[in-house]
Amino acid sequence: MFQLSLLEERIRSIYSGIGITEPGAGDLEKIADRLKILIYYKNEKSVAVKLLGMACIILDSRISKKKQWEDFYHELCHHINHVGVQYKIPSLFRELQENQANAFMYHFAVPTFMLKNLVLPATKREAITYISNLFQVTYPFAETRLDMYLRKLFSFKYHAFLTQKLEKEKFVYAEY
Repeated sequence: MFQLSLLEERIRSIYSGIGITEPGAGDLEKIADRLKILIYYKNEKSVAVKLLGMACIILDSRISKKKQWEDFYHELCHHINHVGVQYKIPSLFRELQENQANAFMYHFAVPTFMLKNLVLPATKREAITYISNLFQVTYPFAETRLDMYLRKLFSFKYHAFLTQKLEKEKFVYAEY
C-alpha cells in the first residue's frame, strides 16, 4: 500500500490549508500570498529573509520563471523549517538545512499526493515533459522528481511482493 512520508503528508497539509489540491491550481504569487510571504525580484541570488518581521523571498530576476519556482520552493523550506541566519551556523548544520531544503523543494514543487493521481504518459520522456509543464519546473528537475517518485512506488510494490511471498511460504511450511 502506498503511504505518504511525513514530509509528503506535511506538504499535502500545507497545500490543503491554502486551498490548493490540484496541479496547476496555484501560481507562485498566489501560493506566497496565501502563506503570507512577500516576493521580490532582484538581480541577485535567490534568498529567504525576514524584513521587519515579515517573511520575504528574494528571487533572482535573471533566471527563467521555472527556475524561479524551484528557488521559491527551496527558500520556502527555510522560512517554514529553519530559524536564524544561516551563515552564522556551523557548516555541517548549514549543510543539513540545505539538504532539507532541497528535499522539501522537490516534494513541494511536485507534490506526491498530486503526482499519484495523474495518468502519466507511457514514455519517460513524455512523462517528464508533462510534469515539467504541469508543475512549472525545469525538465531536469521534473526528471529527478519523477525518478524519486518511481523509486518510492517500486519500493512499495517490491515490499508488497515480498510480503505476499513470505505469507505464501508460511502456508507451505505449515502443511508439513
